[in-house]
Amino acid sequence: MVGGSFASSAWGMPRQTHDLDVAVLLTPERAGELFDAVKDNYMASLDEIRNTLRSAESFRAFQMIHFEETFKLDVFVLFDNEYTRASFERTLPYPMFDDLTVPFASPKDTVVTKLRWFDLGHRVSDKQWNDIVQVLEIQGEDLDEAYMTRWAEHFGVLELLREAQSQVVA
Repeated sequence: MVGGSFASSAWGMPRQTHDLDVAVLLTPERAGELFDAVKDNYMASLDEIRNTLRSAESFRAFQMIHFEETFKLDVFVLFDNEYTRASFERTLPYPMFDDLTVPFASPKDTVVTKLRWFDLGHRVSDKQWNDIVQVLEIQGEDLDEAYMTRWAEHFGVLELLREAQSQVVA
């Protein structure tokens, strides 16, 4: 599923970004299979993929760079848990190109994840914060308040959600 700035641009205000954040569920047994599938088109490291899978960090990631386009993908390997499974179930199709539609993180999951990133980044990124507020503004009442509250509380960022909501211009 596509997340990060691409998702917040889809559901909020578009902005330029230098990479594409992709979230995946990947097991160690499938690391080689993923590497084999991308190695002809992307600069990638099987060792980096395997090391990422061994990490216990909240946001485990490895990078791949497209050989021709030199565009970077940040591939986030999510833990298989209730939130991750639910977020994959809630992806929404989004047209990337005329002939390509891909699953994007839902607006509410984009808000929750961006809040977590903002918190992990010591709450200093204006870009992250603006992304959050703009998704809240543009999506408005279409967002599931109870859902966002539940997960923001679970991840310890409920006060940030409330602060962002207070900055929404109606």
